[in-house]
Amino acid sequence: MASVNTKSLPPKKGMSKKKKIITIIIVAVLAVALIAGVVAAVVLSNWEEYKQYAADRKTVATCNGFEIPYEELYFVTMFYKDSLADTYGAEIWDDPATAEQYRAELEDLVAENLNQNYVVLSACRNLGIKTEGAEIDKYVDKEMANLRETFESDKEYETWLAEHWMTEHYMRFSLGVSYLESALYYTLLDNGMFLYTLDNAADFRDYVENSGDFVRTLHVFIENVEGEDPAENLKQAQEISDALRAVEDPGERRELLSEYIGSAVNDDLLSVTGDGYYFTRGEMDKAYEEASFGLAIGEVSEPVVCKGGNFVIMRLYPDAEYIKNNTETLMDNYHSVAVGLYEEQYRDDCTVVFNEYGESLDLLTMK
Repeated sequence: MASVNTKSLPPKKGMSKKKKIITIIIVAVLAVALIAGVVAAVVLSNWEEYKQYAADRKTVATCNGFEIPYEELYFVTMFYKDSLADTYGAEIWDDPATAEQYRAELEDLVAENLNQNYVVLSACRNLGIKTEGAEIDKYVDKEMANLRETFESDKEYETWLAEHWMTEHYMRFSLGVSYLESALYYTLLDNGMFLYTLDNAADFRDYVENSGDFVRTLHVFIENVEGEDPAENLKQAQEISDALRAVEDPGERRELLSEYIGSAVNDDLLSVTGDGYYFTRGEMDKAYEEASFGLAIGEVSEPVVCKGGNFVIMRLYPDAEYIKNNTETLMDNYHSVAVGLYEEQYRDDCTVVFNEYGESLDLLTMK
């Protein structure tokens, strides 16, 4: 899990083919669970012009020997423009003066994430994994065919691409990167790069339950919905935190937390089960993670401001029975973090260097 909010926590029900494809694309491109529910319409009057740019596939930058096309810069830029609009208000890009206030944040986010595909490709290249070939093409063809089946017409399909800032060429590339991330995982697994696997699952369960590298939490989440005052939401989160922290007995504190979780004030419906969230370092939003690991068991946090809202977190005792029943899921998450840490070794090598054409582009004017 890349960040903790109602739009990014893992769904407990199956997803449609279309949603699975969207999730695969975003994970491959951004390595962050931001996509669920985050979709904005592209101005279709600009679609023909954009298609021409993408068809030319003009190179805007290079990254560790790989070329970055315009369509990738466009996708990442539009994704983060939409994400920032979701945080600060849908109108922030309408007025050039207002847009300038968020230019630096947008440019930083794009610069931070534009290299993600090439971190994956660099890691694969170092391990001798082919980044092109018939197997990758076969996987991509199958996923593309599955996606096309969900649309009634080519027009509907093209509109969907536009709404997700995509071209078919760039989607194929993104799905190929997703395939390579799986290949990277299995290569690391085959080479004994993971400390824990299902072969020593009992040791892993003991590690989850007793090490300081896993934590279990429950929380109340107050989402900053468009039109609401974020300051008022933060104030409400502070009141909840104060009320919980005023209860001395941890058991009674947990009961009060459960009441808040089951009430209308909580915007995270996935937390109502009471099982809690088990995660290791590097798996959650940084602010949420730091606050959680900084708590003693039974302790409640001050409001934690993350993307999209505020969390009031309680750290819980590990539940051995839950860990036993969910070993595979916990191990999958542990392995995902391990793969991410392996990829990070190549982050410094993957500096994005814009060419003259790339430097001439203004991210604020992309529509």
